Amino acid sequence: MPPAKRHWLPFAALSAMATPLLAQGDTAVSSPTYTPGDAWIYDDVIEKGQTGFSKNQINIVVEGIDSATMTVGIKTEGAPTGFEDHRIGTDWSQRRLVDGVETITTRPLQFPLHIGQSWSIDFTDHTRRGNLLADHVKRSYKVVGWEDVTVPAGHFHALKIAISGVDDLTISVPSSAGSAVVASKSGSTSIAHTAPGGIVQVARVMNEQFYYVPEIRNFAKSVEEQYNADDVRISRQTRQLIRFTPKA
Repeated sequence: MPPAKRHWLPFAALSAMATPLLAQGDTAVSSPTYTPGDAWIYDDVIEKGQTGFSKNQINIVVEGIDSATMTVGIKTEGAPTGFEDHRIGTDWSQRRLVDGVETITTRPLQFPLHIGQSWSIDFTDHTRRGNLLADHVKRSYKVVGWEDVTVPAGHFHALKIAISGVDDLTISVPSSAGSAVVASKSGSTSIAHTAPGGIVQVARVMNEQFYYVPEIRNFAKSVEEQYNADDVRISRQTRQLIRFTPKA
């Protein structure tokens, strides 16, 4: 769990730390070293369609580390419970059991990072979740280059990683039945109708940008957008760094 006392690193100091990095140009960025107690707070905004909107603060704390994975606690500000523990890779990759096999399901970073680098993920999950029968996930990642980003925490020189992908969903649609009564001068008529169910394929397209800052060992900003098959945006999630707390 996070330490009771935290020391916020001044962001002016972060800017000063970034100066040698700017001179490195295309030099590869190595994997960072984490310490239990490292913590980040993000402003998290989710927009769905034209009416859905939510805004929260997300707290992330490193709680434990081994050779290839670490345990991080994640908590939404104001949640009545404590931090929820997640086991992730030290490259911030996430994994879950897919058809009984532990599978990496997202890998936003692949160290060492260098401009032009690319990698991908491709797997199918046949775990049934409600009406969802299967999900074929495809993701392509590419390190685009250095960009300046401004977030509530300050101004940073960040390495941009662009992500694109498609989810091919196999969904079971149940049959439905309904009835209605139509009145007329001569009486009323009952009308019944049924709609057959079946298996349908639904495509969902996503695009995402991560802005990784080596000095904070994490992202300063991320933007994820999802579109339906008609290229209509159905959701957008934006996270921006508010504070970074290195373990003193």
